[in-house]
Amino acid sequence: MESPVADDTDRPEPSPDQEPGGPVADQTTLATARLVTAQERRVRQAVVVIHGIGEQRPMDTLRGFADAVLEGKAGHAAKYRSKPDVMNKSFETRCLQAPADRQCRRPLTDFYEYYWAHHMENSKYTQVLGWLAGLMRRSPGTIPEPLRPAYCLSWGLALFTAAWWGWSLLAAGTGPAPFLEGLGKQQPALLIGLAVFLLQWIGSHLVLGYVADAARYLTPSPDNIEARNRIRREGVQLLQTLHASGKYSRIVVVGHSLGSVIGYDIIRQLWVDHRKPAVPYPQKQPELKAFREEMEKLAAEEVTPAKLEAFQQSQHRLWQEFRRVGIPWLITDFITLGSPLTHAQLLMADDGADLARKKNQYELPSCPPCGREDLYYGQQYRLSEAGKNVIRKIFLPHHGAPFACVRWTNLYFPYRRLIFGDLIGGPLAPIFGNGVRDISVDPATERVPDRSLACHTRYWRTDGPALETLRHTLRLDFLRGQSAKIRPGAAL
Repeated sequence: MESPVADDTDRPEPSPDQEPGGPVADQTTLATARLVTAQERRVRQAVVVIHGIGEQRPMDTLRGFADAVLEGKAGHAAKYRSKPDVMNKSFETRCLQAPADRQCRRPLTDFYEYYWAHHMENSKYTQVLGWLAGLMRRSPGTIPEPLRPAYCLSWGLALFTAAWWGWSLLAAGTGPAPFLEGLGKQQPALLIGLAVFLLQWIGSHLVLGYVADAARYLTPSPDNIEARNRIRREGVQLLQTLHASGKYSRIVVVGHSLGSVIGYDIIRQLWVDHRKPAVPYPQKQPELKAFREEMEKLAAEEVTPAKLEAFQQSQHRLWQEFRRVGIPWLITDFITLGSPLTHAQLLMADDGADLARKKNQYELPSCPPCGREDLYYGQQYRLSEAGKNVIRKIFLPHHGAPFACVRWTNLYFPYRRLIFGDLIGGPLAPIFGNGVRDISVDPATERVPDRSLACHTRYWRTDGPALETLRHTLRLDFLRGQSAKIRPGAAL
């Protein structure tokens, strides 16, 4: 593989356009002034929030998220303003725009919600039961360790239910069972009515309102394919629209719960079309070589916070270099909260070996990218320079490497003793690569909702370590450093 630093010389920056008429010096001055002003306006970032399972209402997740992560005075007007959302196709969503803050180095920031819950309407019990039955048919060795207690409990309940129904059928043939005789003395109609009401409530609100979302999205059965494709297609379209608008210098994607799986899917789909430059600017690419060295350090040595920080800094410098050579990719950070991707070998593959195969074949991108092939390859372009046609080369990342330049940070509440912590979320580095920054956060208070399984919904709803860590990982202080000044064709 050729070295990415030994091919071409730096390409000079293009001169600004000149207005017709007037002295040459005045033309250059005016054009340069307009260019600087336009560049300053382009220092703008977007945050896309993807909600999780449940009967979500449009904008509820986004407003709660923006209220929490934006520090400032109480009241919506002090933190952001609500504007028409021209990026989404839905008329139910709005853009929440936080003004630039020079003190904290935050540029103008637009918050968008990718709302997908309406695609999961009309779910059926058979879809949920089929998914659960498929998970229970797995051998115990393929079940992730945190889920094994729930797996054993599910089998215990299933066996108990089967035994109870079997006993009831036998008792019906030999006479009324003592248990049924007791029910006859306690107004069975009332008890049966209460039981039916309880089952209907659980079925409609818990099973069809929550579990069905995960069951349908994570199961590629024929009756789920159309909904899965619509969700991914609209998510990709939103990110494509943000890229094509020309307004933003950076995009951050935040996924909570099942929204993190959707975010992962749309990033890997979007990368295929945005990893090549529309207008190439060939120049030296030393950060590709430096990034490979950081990858090797992660693989060869014990991962420490300092080494992980150095790796993520290398990822960001590589993103800057990709931007300079003309690659239009704008997503710098992917943040997952309570992500079920921690159970990927159960939810996205047949077993651990199948998951490893999909990662090695780039079907499921990892961080850092894995596989036997090199990270990049050379692509030649025919360009016109000084009135002559010349061939220049750019080194491009392959289709399975979005997390070469996208920093992945994962927050989770530790799960323990069956009912404490977040059962759905967990660490991702053991599954998707040690370039993922896993951060175990503590609950905000000692209250039951913050300590129990309900903490899955409280990553930003309560002030505390989780919210402070989330604010830090968003890196909204984008004006700090040189990143905001990077543009295609800029020299090193």
